[in-house]
Amino acid sequence: MGSVVATSWPGWARGAETTGDEPSGRWGGLSAVAITGQRSRQLELIARQADRHTRRGFELAGRKAFYAARAQFVLALRLLSQGLDAERQDPVHTKALAVGLRAIQEADDFVPIGSQLEADLDLAAIVRGHQTPVFSAEGSLPVTPMEAFAAYLSFAQEQLAEAAGDEVAGSMALYGLGKLHTTMAGSPYAGIQAAQSKAMAFYQASLLVDPSNYLAANELGVLLARNDRYLEARRVLEHCAAISRSATAWHNLAVVYQRLGLEQLARRAEQRARRVAATNPKVAAGRTGTAVDVRWVPFTLFSQAGSGAGGRDTSVATGKQQPAASPGGRTARSRWAAPETRN
Repeated sequence: MGSVVATSWPGWARGAETTGDEPSGRWGGLSAVAITGQRSRQLELIARQADRHTRRGFELAGRKAFYAARAQFVLALRLLSQGLDAERQDPVHTKALAVGLRAIQEADDFVPIGSQLEADLDLAAIVRGHQTPVFSAEGSLPVTPMEAFAAYLSFAQEQLAEAAGDEVAGSMALYGLGKLHTTMAGSPYAGIQAAQSKAMAFYQASLLVDPSNYLAANELGVLLARNDRYLEARRVLEHCAAISRSATAWHNLAVVYQRLGLEQLARRAEQRARRVAATNPKVAAGRTGTAVDVRWVPFTLFSQAGSGAGGRDTSVATGKQQPAASPGGRTARSRWAAPETRN
């Protein structure tokens, strides 16, 4: 049956299939420019511009220019958040983007460096020096650095999703940041702390913006499966298979079913993967319009496996079946509880 498959940087993102200049830009079946309700022409043009920056980010990442790629993904989010604020005459989106990115950066302070131990970290002093308001309420200090790290990433993903509104172009930029951090987690020279956990935050933010983004759903499921979080991976990959016609999604789901001991479901999913691949050799995915309830995975579960300073894959069993990363209706947006703050 093989292993779970994560995508390499897509060929179409490097210009093999598209130029990025098409009027409505499409990402393997996902419309990169979505119109919801009454929407101005200006915002549509901004979304198309953001889409071009995201495509440029994929190009650069494919060449291993990771930091330049990150700048393009963030620029896409900046453009969208400013466009949304101008459209609604409210700076909420640009503020959410700044707050979310800051929380991701400040979360690094809770990860010990080198020979440093968790007990060496002064959590109260760290929190006092931060602008992220997660623990600003009196008596709300975290007990452990892991708890603090998880809370910051949970808060960050909510803010990043708020920044992108309902824009599919924003979901794709967040997916790009997630894929970037997944790739950098495997690079000894990237210098990104807890890259896998941050990738998970970006993928979940992408899905909060657009639950039909099967690319982000597949990558999130793969990341969970590779860290032995099979129950969570099953929920996410079932969602992915339900909203796409992707052989990769069905194969990954089959691998996860097998690891859970669900042999009959595993055989059925693998058969489905083969049928889809046979009818569409390029494994192009298209949404089915099916809506499923996605329950987001708490960081407290994931960080045990992936929040180390190197952000490395902690799965140990060579030869174990592992899921594949993807090639290439809305559901209600879930919300994390807002932290209590004081003036």
